Amino acid sequence: MAAGERPVALLREELAVEVLLDAVWRPAALLGWRHDDDGRCQVRVRLGWDGRPRVLWTPLPILRLPEPAAAAAPPAAAEPPAASESPRRALPPPVPPPLRPLVHRAARSPVRRAERVPSERPLPAADDVRLLHLQIELLKLQAWVREEGRRVVVVLEGARDAGQGGTAAALVEHLDPRTVTVVPAGAPDRAAHLPAAGHVVVFDRSWFGPVVRDPAGRDAPLRDLTTLERLLTRGGVLLVKLWFSAAGADADPVAEAALLGATSTTTAPWTVLAADDERRARLEALRHVLSVLDYRGRRDDVVGRPDPLLVAPVPVAAEP
Repeated sequence: MAAGERPVALLREELAVEVLLDAVWRPAALLGWRHDDDGRCQVRVRLGWDGRPRVLWTPLPILRLPEPAAAAAPPAAAEPPAASESPRRALPPPVPPPLRPLVHRAARSPVRRAERVPSERPLPAADDVRLLHLQIELLKLQAWVREEGRRVVVVLEGARDAGQGGTAAALVEHLDPRTVTVVPAGAPDRAAHLPAAGHVVVFDRSWFGPVVRDPAGRDAPLRDLTTLERLLTRGGVLLVKLWFSAAGADADPVAEAALLGATSTTTAPWTVLAADDERRARLEALRHVLSVLDYRGRRDDVVGRPDPLLVAPVPVAAEP
């Protein structure tokens, strides 16, 4: 391996993409990528050029997924905007469904699993391809964070064994490990793991610590936490908080609802994710993270809207 190169991430199957050469977007096949020592992402592509196939390394910014008209149909929740509209303006915030079916399980009549994750909406065969599309967007997000010196914190909390670990792994699978960190459950001293400029940190059930599982006397720790979140966001940290809610979880639903209500604020709101179907929840979690971070080069037709049947914002509490 040449100096300055990193190990290559190879794809199991080639992915159809386009590469900008001579001011023209040309069809190509994505083979993999690497993160060089300077932190830049280089992608490996195969394309036909000058009448013969070539395999070469290119910078990430000159690669894109095919336009929707030439690509496979996107998921129903990710329809491309009308041609006359701005891509960003074409994605208004999703209309939140009632919070009660997702969190207040003890205060309602039982809800069948089919009502939370309809069985008539199976995951498509192209599930892995959709995940890869979102992971390519994550590469663009990481490049933007590094180049702009941003600080990003992604919090994955909620019910035990609700899929946070798998989602954390999918978030960071292809990112440069030198500037992305996963903080596992049980890690002490949350403040010691906060990101430096240009870094991303994912807290995998390690944001609250024992507060979630020990309701007694938690008011002071929660006030300290919301104060920390307010200081972080005012200091420029981009904070994304996802709460994984699953039927039959060991958490007390009333305490869970109270916890979310006390810590969902204007500057650091919670978003609840119905995580009964772990694979679908993983896709929606990545989609949510990408949709709320306004990074350079985001393809809104690829990211799409999070499914409102699975993703709902928590009402925010008043801040001092």
